Amino acid sequence: MNRFLKSYVNLYRYKGLIFITAIHLFFISNLIAQSNYKLTGIVRDSLNHPVPAAGIQIITGTDTLKGTADYRGKFTVIGIVTSEIYLTINAMGYLPFSRKYTFSPEQRNIAIQAVMEKDVNTLKEVVIKAKVIPIRLMKDTVEYNTAAYMVRETDRVEDLLRQLPGINVDNDGKVTAMGRSMTKLRVNGEDFFTNNVKDFIAQLPADMVAKVQVINDYGDEANFTGVKTGASEKMLNLVTKPGRNKGNFGNTAVNGGTNDRYGLQTNANLWREKKQIGIKGNIISTNNSAGVNRTISTGANYRDKLSPDLTASMSYSFDNVRNQTHQLDFIQTLNSLGTIFTTNDNERNVKSSKHNLNWNIQSVKEKSYLQAGIIGTFLNTNNQYMGGSNQTGIIRQDQFNNTSTKEYTPDFNANIAWAYRFDKPGRNLSIGMTAKNGTSDLSENLDSRTGYYEPGQPTVAKDSVLNRLVDTRNRSQNLGGSFRFSEPIGGSQNASSSRNVDIYYNFQMETNDNNLLTRINNHTVNGRIVDSLSTKYTSKFISHLIGVSYRFGSDDLTYSLGMTAQPNLLIVDNEQPVSQIHHAGFNLAPVVNLSLILSQKTSITFLYNGSSVAPNLAQLQPVPNTRNLQNIVIGNPNLRSTFNHNSSLTYQNSNPVNGRALMLGINSNFVQDQVVSNVILKPDTLNSLKQETHFENANGTYGIDALYSWSKPFVENKFNVEFRGSVGFANNVSYTDNILNNNRGFNFSQAAMLRMNQKGITLSTDANYTYSSNRYSLPTGVLKDIQIYEFNVNLKTFITPTISIGLDGSKRINIGYAVDAKNPLIINTSIQKTFFKKQQATLKLQAYDLFNQGNSLIRSVVDNSITDSRNTQITRYLQLSFSINLQQFGG
Repeated sequence: MNRFLKSYVNLYRYKGLIFITAIHLFFISNLIAQSNYKLTGIVRDSLNHPVPAAGIQIITGTDTLKGTADYRGKFTVIGIVTSEIYLTINAMGYLPFSRKYTFSPEQRNIAIQAVMEKDVNTLKEVVIKAKVIPIRLMKDTVEYNTAAYMVRETDRVEDLLRQLPGINVDNDGKVTAMGRSMTKLRVNGEDFFTNNVKDFIAQLPADMVAKVQVINDYGDEANFTGVKTGASEKMLNLVTKPGRNKGNFGNTAVNGGTNDRYGLQTNANLWREKKQIGIKGNIISTNNSAGVNRTISTGANYRDKLSPDLTASMSYSFDNVRNQTHQLDFIQTLNSLGTIFTTNDNERNVKSSKHNLNWNIQSVKEKSYLQAGIIGTFLNTNNQYMGGSNQTGIIRQDQFNNTSTKEYTPDFNANIAWAYRFDKPGRNLSIGMTAKNGTSDLSENLDSRTGYYEPGQPTVAKDSVLNRLVDTRNRSQNLGGSFRFSEPIGGSQNASSSRNVDIYYNFQMETNDNNLLTRINNHTVNGRIVDSLSTKYTSKFISHLIGVSYRFGSDDLTYSLGMTAQPNLLIVDNEQPVSQIHHAGFNLAPVVNLSLILSQKTSITFLYNGSSVAPNLAQLQPVPNTRNLQNIVIGNPNLRSTFNHNSSLTYQNSNPVNGRALMLGINSNFVQDQVVSNVILKPDTLNSLKQETHFENANGTYGIDALYSWSKPFVENKFNVEFRGSVGFANNVSYTDNILNNNRGFNFSQAAMLRMNQKGITLSTDANYTYSSNRYSLPTGVLKDIQIYEFNVNLKTFITPTISIGLDGSKRINIGYAVDAKNPLIINTSIQKTFFKKQQATLKLQAYDLFNQGNSLIRSVVDNSITDSRNTQITRYLQLSFSINLQQFGG
């Protein structure tokens, strides 16, 4: 009995436990059913870059849920039990992001995108000692951490850029990344003064920069709408250290030296969070043995953030240039009958003055974007040309030309763009218009004397003197418009991915009114108008682009696929001689744009685009252009428009641990209906020959080139080895005596570089090899090869903290040029001393080209002609300069 009662009691206890457990499970299941709300999102900064490790906090009822964004800025929070929540996101260096969200009855998941603004009032930064990652790949961006590189107190930003793999800064301060020029400068994502990269990287101190970003920029409107299509430009963005986003800076430098060399350069800039004011003035004079060259320039710019979403800017610049040059050209022109050898020895004196005025306003609100701008340019040019030309080969002629020209060219450009984001994420509308009006007023006095030879005779048989006065009046107008509408598809948009259909339309209309009047000016027929050398006509080119594409976007993958139709119409109305031409064209082209981030280390980008181009005035004008009597040019009003196919593939890979970086690129182009020259030999009055250049449409032009850059730092980035090179194949077509001529070109270049940057010494060395060849399909064609070996070294050592010595040298070996090509050894040296507490002042003595061996050689290949040019210049000189650099940032 006792055993029975004991068993009953135990059973009762178990049933109670089972009952209590069942009740608990019931309430837990209901609680789980009520708490299946979820919030997902991505945290980005104002440049649309992810903000990693941001702290996430959600208040849901009486509970607080916390989380952290991953390296891509992504986060997911579950366990939300109330339909109304309060979200707060915090990240170092950014203002807190706070929002209230409400779940609808049928909604269990909300996807958001949080955009965080920088905290400009941060005065101190928390320094955490950890492994510095030198390079980071992000969508459309390569980011360099300056903490991984050596930066001295006196270094400028250009000194920092020279250390970064994949970036090249030449001796003139031009910056390129993967072979493409930097066209825009920003600081902390904001436009910086005039956006002139070259000027400001030489002024800004390197120690104020925390990160350097090389961005594939698609424009401000694309950043607002998220529709990034077409070709991008390389933009340099400098991210400053906290508290260094404002200041005053300026520089004044004066120099003097041998060969009439002197200069004065000064600038002053005020930089605030919302306002930028800058002024500059320069005068530079040099003598290159052909004459004194002088440049005077001045300018001012103003930018102000009138309200949180409205920015206005205005700039003005003036340039006055006097340039004297002496150049020797050796030209080889292939023909079906043989080769024409031409030697030109000419001197040119150019004087010009240019005014440039730029006004721009931009408004960026949560829902709308507006940008408008006006650019005015006024250019006056006087050009005096004197040269002698000697032809041998299948044509024997001598010619002397004395030409003076005066030209006035005012141009006005205006643009306006408007975009709107609808309430539905991903739906947006963009409308834009552009207008251009340009006028050219050109007066030419052409004085020519030609010596003709009888076939096989060594002496001149006849002289012909001709003086012509040519007045050309041209007015060009361009009107363009664009429309784009994007509609999201495939359900609601979320923070991790989007799908859109884009419909767009572009319109361009270009008109040209041209009036050319030629008069004879000699002793017998002074001022008589030559009707056969005069013309008056109007051309109009109208093009439409209608396109539709599917666009997918996520953190790791973005692509756009579609098709465009591009009808165009070219109309030419000639009043003298009377004629009219109408030609309609139509082109279909695919749209392909892809960006793929395979990992934190690797990204791939592919781009294709197609475009129509109208023939220019010289190619259309049917009246003989007799400026060069040895080669008269006659246009063809029946020309069709040209269509260009361009594509590029880029691969980037970096190792964040050791800083190794690899960049590969392939570019290609294919041209339909290209406008090419047709050089025809015709008999002259002495049964010799003369050239006439006509124009035709032809197919067969294409080109492909591949380039790479591999770099790796050693010893905590104090040493860096880099290899870069390219190889390219191209085929260009032209006609000679109505015979199609193919010019197959091959180019190869390879460079190896070693850079060392330590506290007391910097060293940069490189070895370069370039090979270039052209092969013509004409039976008379000959192989033209150019080889260049070049070795460079640049050394700077600090004897004391304030005294440094610089030495740079280069040896170049030229093989294959038609003109006399020296193999110069150029040695430059300098010594400089800095002064004052912060080393603001510098006294520098420089000696250039100690052995006086510098020369300038250029080869150009156009149609069936190869031209080797050499400019006369003085490269050995001494220069003493003094500069003072005053700056204060963040204080």
